[in-house]
Amino acid sequence: MKVHTKEYDDAVVISLTSEMMLGYEAQDFHDAITSSLEKNKKKIVVDLSNLKYISSWGIGILIHGYTTVTNQEGNFVLAAVPDFVRDSLKKTKLDTVFTKFDSVEDALKS
Repeated sequence: MKVHTKEYDDAVVISLTSEMMLGYEAQDFHDAITSSLEKNKKKIVVDLSNLKYISSWGIGILIHGYTTVTNQEGNFVLAAVPDFVRDSLKKTKLDTVFTKFDSVEDALKS
């Protein structure tokens, strides 16, 4: 899986370009977050609109991203979260951890 980043004034949108998030893409995702934080982009929006499947490793990648960003006093949010991901987050009680928005546009406005 590859990630695509798009910079805005105070934010970066990280879009997942694959339909699956299995875990092997952790380095690309981490590199995108680290690069954004180094540019003082403290708001990270993760666009999940292309996602059709996420494994437990994939959820772990999101947790790691959240921790990395919040430890730098940043804001890590999820956008365009598919229902099956919402269900997985709810089952694992992580739905209370992640801030979720219906669209990237809504996330950027927050």
